[in-house]
Amino acid sequence: MKRIKSLAAILLSLTMVMLLAVPAFAAGPYSITIQNDKEGHTYEAYQIFAGDVSSDAAQGGNVEGPILSNIIWGNGVNGDALLAALKEANADKYGECATAADVAKALGAENAAAADAAAFAEIAARHLTNAEGTATEPVGGNYVINNLAAGYYLVKDQDGSLEGDADTATGYIVQVLGNVTMEPKDSDIPTVEKKVADEEYTQYEGAQEPGYQPPYGYGYNDVADWDIGDSVPFKLIGSIPDMSAYDTYEYIFTDTLSNGLTLQADTIKVYIARNPYDQVNNYEPLIMGADYTLDVQNVGANGGGSFSIAFEDLKTNRYLTGANKEDYHYVIVTYDATLNTNAVIGLDGNPNSVDLQFSNNPNGDGLGRTPEDTVIVFTYELDGTKVDGENVDTKLEGAEFVLLNGGHTQVAHIENGKLVGWIDLPEGYTYENYKEIPYETWEEFNATNNVIMTSTAEGVFGVSGLDDGTLYLLEIKAPNGYNLMENDLRIDIAATTANGQTWDSVPANALTALTIAVDGGNAENGNAETGAVALTVTNNQGATLPETGGMGTTLFYVIGGLLVVGAGILLVVRFRMRASNKE
Repeated sequence: MKRIKSLAAILLSLTMVMLLAVPAFAAGPYSITIQNDKEGHTYEAYQIFAGDVSSDAAQGGNVEGPILSNIIWGNGVNGDALLAALKEANADKYGECATAADVAKALGAENAAAADAAAFAEIAARHLTNAEGTATEPVGGNYVINNLAAGYYLVKDQDGSLEGDADTATGYIVQVLGNVTMEPKDSDIPTVEKKVADEEYTQYEGAQEPGYQPPYGYGYNDVADWDIGDSVPFKLIGSIPDMSAYDTYEYIFTDTLSNGLTLQADTIKVYIARNPYDQVNNYEPLIMGADYTLDVQNVGANGGGSFSIAFEDLKTNRYLTGANKEDYHYVIVTYDATLNTNAVIGLDGNPNSVDLQFSNNPNGDGLGRTPEDTVIVFTYELDGTKVDGENVDTKLEGAEFVLLNGGHTQVAHIENGKLVGWIDLPEGYTYENYKEIPYETWEEFNATNNVIMTSTAEGVFGVSGLDDGTLYLLEIKAPNGYNLMENDLRIDIAATTANGQTWDSVPANALTALTIAVDGGNAENGNAETGAVALTVTNNQGATLPETGGMGTTLFYVIGGLLVVGAGILLVVRFRMRASNKE
């Protein structure tokens, strides 16, 4: 599918002015030294033209120094097939050619240009046969191909040798009339980054100022924490390389989700942007089907799977072919994924990674692949214990709680001990009067919404899948024989995470600490590994009143009798006082 568009450092052009009657001298062996210290290349040298080497003093056309004479097809090309292909491609230039020498003469004519050499090289690359030499490992920073006879060679990466590597193939035509040293042009390799948003870092000062651009990555980092049930925003940022050496250029994002993340495929949007930090709402999204294809694989309601965004030919995108094509340097993909009930609590978190495949062989087919870039999403757990206020070793069963958000406007919806979302307070109640909600209303509300947490015989209650931040724990029913807590408890969960752009993909370096503070008290350490923070909630017993049928009843009777007797005495005294006054 890919064809040679332009071979870097082509020396074939205009250096093929060949004299057919020049004294020859020793024709090798020679070597080609390729200055490249990157491992993974397998360079091959194909002899296109062979012949005799002239003396050092010989000159021909605009070439000074050794030149090739008595030109024949080299051992690395099917000459007959190449000649036929050249005639078909350019009959005006090669129609009268019958031999390799004729082709060389036509190619080296006075009006020859680099484009002619590039077109020749493109066709020659389709008719190669046997490599005259290879180099597979860099030694001292160089690849060296030895034992080459004189001639003109196509030096290129072996087909398929860089498949999947984060590198690009090279192609050169070089004159070998002595030992040659060549330095490959640095390949323009695209890069890809993945970022995840965090509610705590999505705002920035100056957002409303015209023309303001936030710093790179602002609001999107490598690490975030969210509630289960939240829609988590992600962003993929791919750079657009120099594609001029290619006729067509494939460009494919592959994004892989962990089981704790469920893709919302309908939120995927793709943009061509000027800068990596651009706000994508400055652009019109590309059109799926017309501009790119979407392939969603093994993605379901339970999370996991992957999806691909593919450009069959990025070069033809309307932004990259328009008048301002030089202004656009990035492909940006945005989408949301729901943090689901399969989410890992604490370490090892819920990673999400992307890689980028790209055309990497201007000489033919081939796709390179960047290293994966990974971000991670954390979520946490609240572990409560209900105990007696006088004896904390006495665990209390049957206490019932609801968990409210920081604004007292929503209550945690809980299934099997995990948060699945936040729902509004019962109808008719707001943050102003949430404490006045009767237990019966909570009980009825719970029947359809599962909002109540109940302490077990061990006093245990709790919920997992929480973001860090402020929450409120409201007791709605006390254990039997205990007083209901008058006020709710403010709970502040704080996570120390690596909120930057250079996370090293080690979860323990992304989440380093976890604390909890209750009602503004001192922060207590949680467990970052398990993602759990703990709190102890106390209840005091109610006042002990006398029971009917016991000693208390007798005391009431005695006190009541004394009061009756006292009342009688007081009445007699008053009658006597009245009689005395009348006398």
